Amino acid sequence: MSSVVISGDTSGAITLSAPAVAGTNTLSLPAQTATIATLTTPSFATTIGVGGATAAASGAGITFPASQSTSSDANTLDDYEEGTWTPVIIGSGTAGTGTYSVQNGRYTKIGNRVYFGVYCVWSAHTGTGDMTMGGLPFTSNPNNFAGVSIRYSNLTCSTDYICTPIVADNNTVIIFQQSKVGAAASALGQSLDVSADVIMAGHYFV
Repeated sequence: MSSVVISGDTSGAITLSAPAVAGTNTLSLPAQTATIATLTTPSFATTIGVGGATAAASGAGITFPASQSTSSDANTLDDYEEGTWTPVIIGSGTAGTGTYSVQNGRYTKIGNRVYFGVYCVWSAHTGTGDMTMGGLPFTSNPNNFAGVSIRYSNLTCSTDYICTPIVADNNTVIIFQQSKVGAAASALGQSLDVSADVIMAGHYFV
């Protein structure tokens, strides 16, 4: 008959406890001298997948599913994604088409927040009306609170106005507005410029 030998510091206690359910439970021991389990801080040298995601084959990190598995728990990180997007200028009256020399967009999505950057340069455009920029990678929340900073040149604003873009609610577009310097808060549509360049950075909820 085999025996179980417990050795080490006898000042402590070792308890083997069976679950309070019916059935047979088996503890399988190694075939030779070995350690059954060692309690250490977990460490992963490769990528791990969560939510049924297939772990990435290169590097180390955490892989989330391609389609978000949304959690209702406010303390659960349920999505992460990095990528690029292509900005396009759209007229509110006539969408039109543009001639671009630069159309660069990048984003990082963490949970329900999307952080983005964009650099766009166009030399001609056939659109009419107020200017918007389409192509954001995710649809914004209907009650979105978004912030966009901008550096621009060749945009023509009304006298004493500056360009103040915002991310539209429940949409994938940035609306270019203009606000008057030194006056009460107000916003008017920024007319489409046939040529300009803009660099923007911002974030929005989805």
